[in-house]
Amino acid sequence: MDTAKQRMGEVVGQVQALNEANSEAGPILRNAWSSFVQLIERLKSTARDVLDPSVLVEELRIIFRDEIARHNAFLLLIGLGFGTTGGFMLGMWLARPHLPTPIMKSIASTSFRDPDNVVVCQTAVPQFQSSSDILVRVRAASLNRIDRRIAFGYGRTLRRLIRSYNSTYDPELPLVLGRSCAGIVEAVGNGTKSGLEIGDEVWLATHWYEAGVASEFVVVPETRVSRKPFLIGFEGAASLPYSGSIALNLLDCHRLTEHTCSGRRILVQDACSPVGCVITQLTHKWGAHVAVTCHTRSVPVINNLGAADIITFANEHFRSNFIDVNVDKSNFINELAGREKYHFIFLTTRLGYDYKFLEKFLTKDGMIVDAVEPELSTDDYGVVGRFFLGSYVKFRRAMAFLCRTNVDWGGPHLCHRMLERLAGFVNDETLKTVVDRVYTPSEVERALEHICSEKSIGSTIITFR
Repeated sequence: MDTAKQRMGEVVGQVQALNEANSEAGPILRNAWSSFVQLIERLKSTARDVLDPSVLVEELRIIFRDEIARHNAFLLLIGLGFGTTGGFMLGMWLARPHLPTPIMKSIASTSFRDPDNVVVCQTAVPQFQSSSDILVRVRAASLNRIDRRIAFGYGRTLRRLIRSYNSTYDPELPLVLGRSCAGIVEAVGNGTKSGLEIGDEVWLATHWYEAGVASEFVVVPETRVSRKPFLIGFEGAASLPYSGSIALNLLDCHRLTEHTCSGRRILVQDACSPVGCVITQLTHKWGAHVAVTCHTRSVPVINNLGAADIITFANEHFRSNFIDVNVDKSNFINELAGREKYHFIFLTTRLGYDYKFLEKFLTKDGMIVDAVEPELSTDDYGVVGRFFLGSYVKFRRAMAFLCRTNVDWGGPHLCHRMLERLAGFVNDETLKTVVDRVYTPSEVERALEHICSEKSIGSTIITFR
């Protein structure tokens, strides 16, 4: 009984405590509601004042009360505009999709000193630099002796300066080799006027101071590409553009054509070279008496090209027989001594010739023609020389920009008209292609060794099929 009374007392106490709490909370809630209502009233009053046009006009008048305030406000608005635009552009650049750069297989030089510097490597697929460019999928490319020289630094100083003034970043190394190629048009710029379309079979050539074409893709201006001859395949077509352009340039320069060659006596030193093969065939077809020098191994091929007189050397280093230390005992000189004099002597490989002595075997108006790319003194320039060379490069580029022309830094004239002439000679069977060996990209070391060997005949080809 006492326990029940005790519990009843506890319940009564809790109820009384709850009533006391409610009685205390009532005033607090009423005060809070009253404060909230007052806040709303003040906000309404402030909003009416702020949105009142007369008040806004008065505030703006106070802000722009003088010229300094107006100037500062104007600069503030400009700053906000630039900041907003810059932030938006930065955000768009950061949010851009990072697509992987397309790469391709190329034969390139990775340095200018390492003897094993020419390798197969991955390089970026070239991009259009002009609306008149053409993208070609390369099927075959030729490696020339000049490529071997380029791999060890030929023209590196001038090439570096030319690249440094390009509008796009173009690293010097790895430097793709190959002076001519044949392939299929993959894409054309919307500004091209050449008439070439996707799927056309073409051939092209490039200068020594430009990136080579021994890669899976190449971008070339439309003025340097033409349809390849329809009578030959890609490997044969790749052998002619560069060497054929050199030969035609030399013949044109000395006015040797189908109308002027008849009766001329011409000597072609090392007719096995790519340039020598072209000169031998064209001058023979045009009626000249052509004498040549070559290795014994090459006689059947050179004889088939039309040579009337063949001077052969059988040893492994036959080129050393041309000009010896004792020139009077040179095998080459002894061979020439018993023959009639020549109107032209074409030198197609790099040898230490004594030009004055060779002139003894020329007619009175005869001429020695050097078809080999000359040594470049710019490769040995120091700091001062490079400074003046850089100024010269800037000047030439500025003049070319003003005249809307391309700068020619030396070498044969390469253009689609020259290639069209070569294609005509091939299609009417005036000119035959001479391909000695065809290699895959993985065999590039063997290809370069063969190019520099004493027994190479014609062109050495790398196939990308």
